[in-house]
Amino acid sequence: MSFFLGKQQGTETKVELPVEALHRHLMALGASGSGKTVLCKCIMEEAIRHDIPLVIVDPQGDISSLALKGDPEELERHGIPLSIQEEYFEKARVAIFTPASSKGIPISVNPLSFPSEDTPHEEAILAIDLTATSLSSFLGYDLSSDAGKGAKAYLFTILEYLWRKGETIRDMGHMAEIVLKPPTEIADTLQSFVTKREPQEIARKLRFLTVGTPSLMFQKGVQIDMDMFMDKSDGKVPLNIIYMNTLSSTNDKQFFLATLLRELYCWMLKNPSEDIQLLFYVDEIAPYIPPYPRNPPPKEAYAFLFKQARKYGVGLVAATQNITDIDYKALAQVNTWCLGRMMTQQDIARVKQIIQSIDPTHAETVLQKLPSLRTGEFLMLSPDVYDDVVNFQVRWLVTEHKTLDEQEIPASISAETKQFFNKFQTPVQQKKQKSVKTTQQTLVPEKSLTERIKLLLNSVRQSVSAEYIATNLNVLVKDVEKALNSLVRTKDVKKSKVKGDEEYLYWLSKFGFEPSKNVLGEVLAVPTRITQVEAFKKAKTWLEGGFFSKKEEFYDASFSHMPLWKVTATRKAKHLFFFRKEEVDTYYLSATTGAMVSLEKDAMLFQKVMTKSAGKLKDLDDDEDITFIPRLPKEIPRIPKVKMGRDKVYSILRLTLGVIPVSSELVLLPVWTLKVRHKKKQKKRTIILDAATGRRIGGQFRQSRRSTKKTKK
Repeated sequence: MSFFLGKQQGTETKVELPVEALHRHLMALGASGSGKTVLCKCIMEEAIRHDIPLVIVDPQGDISSLALKGDPEELERHGIPLSIQEEYFEKARVAIFTPASSKGIPISVNPLSFPSEDTPHEEAILAIDLTATSLSSFLGYDLSSDAGKGAKAYLFTILEYLWRKGETIRDMGHMAEIVLKPPTEIADTLQSFVTKREPQEIARKLRFLTVGTPSLMFQKGVQIDMDMFMDKSDGKVPLNIIYMNTLSSTNDKQFFLATLLRELYCWMLKNPSEDIQLLFYVDEIAPYIPPYPRNPPPKEAYAFLFKQARKYGVGLVAATQNITDIDYKALAQVNTWCLGRMMTQQDIARVKQIIQSIDPTHAETVLQKLPSLRTGEFLMLSPDVYDDVVNFQVRWLVTEHKTLDEQEIPASISAETKQFFNKFQTPVQQKKQKSVKTTQQTLVPEKSLTERIKLLLNSVRQSVSAEYIATNLNVLVKDVEKALNSLVRTKDVKKSKVKGDEEYLYWLSKFGFEPSKNVLGEVLAVPTRITQVEAFKKAKTWLEGGFFSKKEEFYDASFSHMPLWKVTATRKAKHLFFFRKEEVDTYYLSATTGAMVSLEKDAMLFQKVMTKSAGKLKDLDDDEDITFIPRLPKEIPRIPKVKMGRDKVYSILRLTLGVIPVSSELVLLPVWTLKVRHKKKQKKRTIILDAATGRRIGGQFRQSRRSTKKTKK
């Protein structure tokens, strides 16, 4: 199943993108007028034709015209069969939701709702944390300041307590009352987060949200409900557009999206899928995921979705013309990039970092072409699908491409669609609808245990024990073991043991994990940005000889990945003469020798003897150019051998730095190994540098060679 995007430039060859590629998301970049919005609308049209529901955030109104039919004569003139248009409008149920307004289908948010009871505890805590983050930011707090951190901690503690007690919050006014008079059980804890006057300030800001225009965002129309967005009971494919222009301020738009993202996160946890089950598209994402230090309400949730949504069958599509205004590290998970015309050197320089991490071989070719691209012409990089860059012209839309203002929205929603959502409008009708849903759910047969196990393994993407599966699915271990044995026989699931461990671990066969080799799940891969040519150029300055005449020369080069352990550990931080509370930090060690990674000025050193304290050690977390992308073993050319197990690494950290290891994961660092020989003398050596930043690698990162000489008797 593939999306028809257009035709290769200069030929009639169709350009198609397999639906599976959207597991790793798609980003369209380009200057104003490059055609990126048309490209994304083309993807939305194709999704409907392939029965994939959509949730779209439309900041300006130009996506809402997906509800309007394009001119049939224009379609024929551009070689698009009318059957494509007929199929789209026959299948689509286009709903345009208007927050705080009755122009379309009015919709509101409830930021104080809690995750459902069946949400796993860790995920529920994360959802509550996202709520506290977005609410604190919406109230005007700077989350990087002490006051902002205190306000967030104050709100989180209250929300988490009420969730555990099974209580609900009626509205913002009710929340303000709780802030001023919190439950006695958590009162002492709350006092440690803020000053005496701060609760009054938080409550005052919450009350401002109960009057005037802001109150409409929380009260008017149907509430955001992912099950409502996914409802196919009328036989149509849901196309849900949220028209943001009806919100009066940027802050309101930010908060609305943050709440929507949280709802999407909670929904996908309860509805995992191996296949793409939903596309979520935001047009012009720059305001919502800007670079550090800006931290608007949706940023944390949006960045988290880019990392996690693919595990649950949710594909993200996004576009921006403000390339320099997005946090490219948060978008490191995107694997399909469509690049339109770019003119400024600043934009091209930022794109260079992105392209080099995806496809360093073709980076220079792509960069040279960007300024000369025409409207609607794109360069697509999708390593999972195409080995080379694809230069294509996006196809003509079957819908009309125009920007809708608020006055045009009512006429753009069909009577059938309005009627469909009437049942969600009032509390009484919502109650009736809920009872209908309950009845329908009882008629739908539950998934078998083997199906539930496969969905769980698909989402966790790790090798796990039968006990872990039983706990998460709330079933007996013996029933899980029986189902697992069945899945192992059909080769859907594999099992193995970690060396020295008695417990079997299980994973989906398609993932290719190898617990016996310490590959228990996805590994974090650092993207490659340095090409072989750039590696030679960088290392040339390290050769013996003068600037114009070198005594050495390169004669070979090889690329590989160096395995590292990334260990999260706690330590007691010292302040003057007193120990403070425990702090959490990460440390990187060679998975070959156990030597610790330390970043110096232009080098990455591996040291076994540590003279610096744990708090002063610089590692990969301190490098802004380093990003981490989770990769399955089959997505890495060759997984290097891990010779130092995690137990040994934990022991090293405890002895050398006095920290307490908590968790660990494997990291693969790309490296170039360059062979050097002397032009006159019989001398050879190797230079090793990391292929992410070009730093020279030194120290004890390789095992010492054992002597091969036989001892005399």
